[in-house]
Amino acid sequence: MIKILRRQKSAYALSAVLCLLGLTALSITVWKTWPEISSAENPLSTYWRLMWTEQLQFLPGIGFKLAYLLISATLLFASAVLIWALSRKWFYLPGDVVLFQCPFCNKKWRATGDKALVHCPHCLQLVHPRIVEK
Repeated sequence: MIKILRRQKSAYALSAVLCLLGLTALSITVWKTWPEISSAENPLSTYWRLMWTEQLQFLPGIGFKLAYLLISATLLFASAVLIWALSRKWFYLPGDVVLFQCPFCNKKWRATGDKALVHCPHCLQLVHPRIVEK
């Protein structure tokens, strides 16, 4: 059997866009907190403290905490990986179709050529069929 991988290009593009959006959101959080993290004694605790205290203002009066941006970046990365994984599908194609002949009833049928011991569809006996033509 031949194994073929089929990919959906639109889903690959969507997952790449979502991954870039997640990377942009993550880089914004690091960019906003970097001046204080670089000079802190304990950078990890300073980063978590700044996630819940710092605000990001998009428009005057409209802003949200950096933690929400970090959560959305994580969700964007997870959805990008999920879409990428679901956009791939393996197909199994049968081998060459050949003409077999039963040694008992001498009737012919077409099937894939990778079978050595099969049931004849006419007399229902378990046989080693002869290959008549490929």
